[in-house]
This record gives sequence, C-alpha cells and structure tokens, in this order.
Amino acid sequence: MVYILWQATQLDQADLIQTFQRLKVVELVWQTFLLATFATAWAILLAAPWAWLVARTDVPGRTFFRLLGPLPLAVPPYVGALAYAALLTPGGILHTFLAQQAGVKTFQHPFPDLIHGLGGSAFVLGIFTSPYIFSNIYSALQRLDPSLEEAARSLGYGPWRVFWRVTFPMMRPALTAGGLLVFLYAWVDFGVVSLLRLSTFTTVIYNYLLAGFNLAASAGLCLLLMAVVWLVLLGQRYALGKAHYSQARSQPPVIIKLGIWRWFGLAFLVLAVTLTLVLPLGVLLYQVLRFSSFQAFINFLIAQLGYTGNTLLLALGSATLLIILTGVVGRLLWRKPRDRSARFTENVLQAGYAIPGTVLGLSLVGLSINLFPALYGTPFVVLFAYVVLFAAPALQSVKAALAGISPTLEEAAQSLGDGPLRTSLRVTIPLAWPGLVGSWLLVFMLSLRELAATLIVRPPGYDTLAVRIWVHTSDVGPDPGSAVVALLLIAVAGLSWILILFMGKLQVRGFHGTTRPK
Repeated sequence: MVYILWQATQLDQADLIQTFQRLKVVELVWQTFLLATFATAWAILLAAPWAWLVARTDVPGRTFFRLLGPLPLAVPPYVGALAYAALLTPGGILHTFLAQQAGVKTFQHPFPDLIHGLGGSAFVLGIFTSPYIFSNIYSALQRLDPSLEEAARSLGYGPWRVFWRVTFPMMRPALTAGGLLVFLYAWVDFGVVSLLRLSTFTTVIYNYLLAGFNLAASAGLCLLLMAVVWLVLLGQRYALGKAHYSQARSQPPVIIKLGIWRWFGLAFLVLAVTLTLVLPLGVLLYQVLRFSSFQAFINFLIAQLGYTGNTLLLALGSATLLIILTGVVGRLLWRKPRDRSARFTENVLQAGYAIPGTVLGLSLVGLSINLFPALYGTPFVVLFAYVVLFAAPALQSVKAALAGISPTLEEAAQSLGDGPLRTSLRVTIPLAWPGLVGSWLLVFMLSLRELAATLIVRPPGYDTLAVRIWVHTSDVGPDPGSAVVALLLIAVAGLSWILILFMGKLQVRGFHGTTRPK
C-alpha cells in the first residue's frame, strides 16, 4: 500500500487527471458498480431461497441439496466463465445445436452474444459467488431460536407473515454480510471480466501495465480501486455492527409444510444445481470429448504436468508457510488476547485480504525491481503474493481451531516443567490438529485457483493451471485444451474442499471432546 501511494505521487496532479480522463474512469467506476450490484442481486436471488428451502421446509431431497449448496466454491468463477462462454457464444454449443435443428450451417443461423459484456459477467459472478450467501444464511437459520417464530404464530400470524416479520429480520445480518462479500468480490475480480471482455478496474490496470508498464499511472488507478474496496469494508462494518440479534437456539426448528408448493421448491433447487454445477461441468466434459483423438488428449494431459507441478508447489509452499506464521500469531492471541504486538500483527495480516490481486501484483513487481532485483522474475515473488493474499482466512481458521481449547491445559503442562515449544507439540497441536489441517487445506485450495496476482508476477514460462486456462481462452477462445486444464484444476480443488468438510467434522467432534464439562 505504501509503495503504491509513493508511485502515484510520481505523477503530478495534471498528469493524473489526464490519465483518468483518457481511461474514462468515471464510466469505469459506474460500469464496475453496476457489475457488482447485478452480481450481488443475482447471487441473493439464487442462494437465499436455496438456503431457506433446505433449512426450514419439507422440500423433497432437502438434505441432498443442502450438501450441494457449498460445492460450487470448488469451481473457480473464471472456470465457470469459460464453461458458459463455450455454451452461449455465437458458434458455441447452443448455437451449433440450434443450427443443426434448423438444418442450416452455423453462420446461416443468427444468434446473439448472450455471455460477453456486463450482463454475462454479472450472471457468471452471481452464480459462482452465491455459495458465500448460501453458507451465511443457512448458518443463521440454524442458529435462530424457533421460540421467536412460535411466539409470532401464537399471536395469529400466518407462515408468510412470520417469515417477513420475524425470520427475515433475524437473518438480515447474514444476508448483508454475504451480499457485501459478493459485492466486494465483483469489484476486484479479474478472471471472469477478462475472459468475458468487460472493462473494469482490474482489467484496465492489467492492460495498462501490459501496454506501457507505467507504474505511476497504474498506481493511481490502484489507489482509486483500493479506496472503493475500503469504503465497502467500512460499510460492511457499519451495517453489521448495528445488528444485535439473539441467535441462541433452544429447540429444533419448525419445518414448514409447503403442500403443493414443495414441488415448485424442488424445481427451483434443481434449476440452481443445474446452473451452478451440472451445466458448467457438463460443458467442460463435452469440450474434452471434442479432442481429435484419445492420443491427442493424453499428449495434451502430459504436457500439463509441468504446470500442475508449479501449481501444487506454490500451493503447498504458501499453505505451509501460512500455517506456521498464523499458528504462531494465533497461539499468541489465544494465550494473550490483549497483547499489543499480537493485535498489530493480526491487523497487518488481515489488511492483505482487502488488497486486490492486480494491485498486489503491481506493487510486488515494483518492489522487487527496485529493492530486491535478485528476486524479480522468480517463484518466490508469487509465493509471497499468496502469503499476503491468504493470511487473513488462514488466521481466522487457526483462531477458530484454538477457540475450543482451554488455555489452562497448556498452563497445566507448563507447571510440570514443559517449555512453550514442548507444550505446543504435546498438548495444543494434537488437540487443534483437525482445525489446523483445515486451515492448511483452505489456503491450499485458495492458492490453487489464484489468477490475478499470479498473472502479473509469475516468472516467464512459470505458468500455473489458472494461468493456462486464461492463456488458452484469451488466445483462441473456449477450446478442448482449456476445458481439460479447467477440469484438472476443479478435480484438485474439489478434493481439497471435500477434505476441508471432513476435517471440519473432525474438528467439531474434537472440540466436544475437549470442552465438555465433567
């Protein structure tokens, strides 16, 4: 942040204003705002009914659909953009199918571009960020005390009036938090908007660097983008800070009988799963089948081994470094919650999460060139970028893992003569290990799919799977090769997500075992 600010001051005010006018920054701000607004509204329309149906109604198969709710997180949004581009562009799968049904060639059958631009970008971003809202709302509904709804029913309120007067206001903080998260994500997204050809702050910053490598002008754009990001974060803190609702559940929730409407609810859930999982994965599999031969497919897959190795190496390195760093900081916060140095370190680590990948990439390029030229053009810069970007979620996971362990256990071990390191190895880590492994897996999965910063700071030829997807699609459009790389990335990320869910269950069991009163 300091380096970006210093770079921006290298341009005088007149040059900065001229740069902003040339890039039509006012239109850029408006277009990015519309993208974030439409994506957030679409994500809410998709996720909120999904969460309510599986949490509070008798819709058929609700347990199955509840398990599917978070799974789209394993599909990076830019992979979703790749799939929908292959499906909905002129000359794509849908256009070809309609032309064949009409008995004409594709070029003889008019077909609109349904995916590129603002509408398509908002559509894709809303779909693949909707699990953030689903998870928040479902958790809020699970914590909600049903006695409040029962009290409203006892006063003569019907089911819908109970929902709007009691249930909805109680879940509003979770809806606000999830919506603001999607809104913020849309402002800093690079992969979706670059693949779907929409100009936003992140694409303009990247293209400006690519064209002239003008760090000062790019830094000015970065500062404007970061100002928006921080305003959104402050708005989130203000909106959520005023919400104080009782969330202590005292009895199982009342399941609402939908009657004939349960089948409409089922149809909605099938549509949601189709949009978030079935269609994207089906399109990618269809694209893979378009390879000229099985041998060509195998040869291409072998050619991706190097990029897969780069991806795994960076993800393993960042996850391991962060679990060590956040483990030390998290333990200090756990033992000494009011320690100023620990609190300062926590704030520094949290700040990195609010830096867009393109902004971080720009600053690291400038810093490495001017201060650490030996590191410029090496994988260590990419690794450092991952550490900065994902320190905040790693620290939150570590804090959650330690929250269920009483510090008196460590104190008892130390009273027997064990030092801090021995106590951690023999007492704390064995008790917290499911949560610590979950934190490691979370960073590992996030690192697998990171694109924006990697694209800017990676060494020449040192591509990751995410970069290869972007390269394939931006060069020749959706093709079988990009689909293979996308499915490879989804397979690795999906396995990581399944392990996170499994470790989460272990963590809950472990916490019950260590905190239950005798």
